[in-house]
Order: sequence, then structure tokens, then C-alpha cells
Amino acid sequence: MLKNKTITLGITACSPAIKALDLITELRKLGASVHVIMTPNAANFVSPLLIQREAGTPVLIEQFELPKVYDTNHQSVAARSDLLLLAPASANTLGKTANGIADNLLSTNILSAKTPIMVATHINPTMYSKKSVQRNIAQLKEDGFIFVEHPDENAQFKSLFAGVEAIIETVKRVLGKEVSPDTTSDQAANSNQNLIFDEFHD
Repeated sequence: MLKNKTITLGITACSPAIKALDLITELRKLGASVHVIMTPNAANFVSPLLIQREAGTPVLIEQFELPKVYDTNHQSVAARSDLLLLAPASANTLGKTANGIADNLLSTNILSAKTPIMVATHINPTMYSKKSVQRNIAQLKEDGFIFVEHPDENAQFKSLFAGVEAIIETVKRVLGKEVSPDTTSDQAANSNQNLIFDEFHD
């Protein structure tokens, strides 16, 4: 279903970063080519080597790192993708994005992307409730970002990671042009209420 589609996956520093391995596996099973950009602190939660092995493409982390494949345009990864997927996405990265800040490789690619941008959050519920975070999310939704909401309507903490299945279903519908920018997934996924309520600075 995703054959010949290219997806850039942005991984930020939160505990479900390890789930990116499963997400990459499922995307590739559906025929997508996956390129990965990690924030520096995301490497504390999942090994870039494991991510690279699963994706089959070089992992990008540092903004001014010498390229593994020479390209004069450091923004080209997001520019040539069909979808930019932020999963998991921290409050910090979303705050930067909502305010036009590009201080690392991932945030730079977000601002330079011309394709749909999908967000699967993992935000500490206390932080998520803050007015500043709510303003940032509202702004991103107004800007056309697609948020994958937690599939369990009865979940106590809906700001936590929605799960791989919910993300995959939304990706399929977005790339199939079946959804509008404010559409979110209602597909079933495993509950993630046991994940650590963490948030780090990238």
C-alpha cells in the first residue's frame, strides 16, 4: 500500500523512541522507504545503530555532521519525502516547530518540509496541560499538522504515545489522500499508559 513512498521519521527523546523500531518494520513491510532523523538526546533511548539497521538507510543526527552520502543540501531528506512523521514527538520539539525555531537537524527539516507532517505525541500529562503547550499544539493544527490521537477514548492520558497500529493506519490514509489535515486516527492500538512520564530537552 505504501510502495514507492518515502517517509522521513523524526524521533525525539522520550521513552517510546524504542517503538520506532517496530514502526519502521511495519512501514517497510508496506513497501515504504524510511529515512530517519533523530534528535541528539533520542540516542539515549534507542541506539542509532539499531534504527539504521532496521531502516536500511543512514541515520541522521547532527546538523553539521559530515554526510554519509554527500549532498550539498542538508534539507534534502525531508524535501524529497512523501511524508514527515514525528514519532514520538516531545513537547520541546513541537514548541520549537510552532514558533519557527530550527536549532537542530530535525527541527530544520520540519521547517523546510513541503509534504504533510504527522505527529504522534508522547508528552508528560502535567506538561501537556500547560497553556503554553496547548497553544503550540493548537497552532500546529491550524498550520495543517496531522495529530494521531490516542485510539482509546477512555485512556486517562491521551497525550501519551498512541501506538504503532494507530500511526500506521493514519499514514496509510494520509498517503492515500483519504484524510484532511485535521483528521486523526481512531484505529485500535495497545495502551501505553504504563510508559514513563518523561520529557527531555530535544
